[in-house]
Amino acid sequence: MNMIEFKNISKIYEDNTVALKNINLAIRKGEFLFLVGPSGSGKSTFIKLLIKEIDESNGNIYIAGRNISNLKSSRIPQLRRNIGCVFQDYKLLPNKTVFENVAFALEVIGRPSYEIKIRVPQVLKLVGLYSKLNSYPHQLSAGEQQRVSIARAFVNRPPILLADEPTGNLDPGTSEGIMKILSRINLIGTTVLMATHDRNIVNSMRRRVVELEEGEIIRDQKRGVYGD
Repeated sequence: MNMIEFKNISKIYEDNTVALKNINLAIRKGEFLFLVGPSGSGKSTFIKLLIKEIDESNGNIYIAGRNISNLKSSRIPQLRRNIGCVFQDYKLLPNKTVFENVAFALEVIGRPSYEIKIRVPQVLKLVGLYSKLNSYPHQLSAGEQQRVSIARAFVNRPPILLADEPTGNLDPGTSEGIMKILSRINLIGTTVLMATHDRNIVNSMRRRVVELEEGEIIRDQKRGVYGD
């Protein structure tokens, strides 16, 4: 089963910048895929299209077999509940504890308090931060803040996790820990799509690599590397 499918997708911005050109790509359920390429190659546009932050100019996008290209704006929040997002900047709420930051993702979709009390500690154990659940973001290292961000993205157990440069602000050792968590989440069955510039991470993981250049796919390789 394909979890994500792009069919003849193009995106041209209002200033006539062509971000993506006729993209055809299928990502299977439970796959881990690296989206690589230089700045301006179309990686961020690809991710924004998936969460309906922007609309495509041509083509159709399918998630779990459902065409989201003509999705009503009122249905977009429901779509986003099924897609966890992790970004380079952690987007944590500074006045909330680790527990509260993660719980917030469940509160906004109306989950009951008893469920939140069970789920949040579970996901904090998964990312190795159970001992920090009462800490505030400013008391955490950069790597720990990114772990909170991953926990928040995954606490609703979405079938898809998107990670846009999640290790961009982290040192190599910390980055390795983040990748282990993302691999663990993938092993649970979650489809993971990660955009990155980090050649070392891509080359050590040996997962599927899709390379973009000037809005076009120039390589799609299983167990690929991101070479010079």
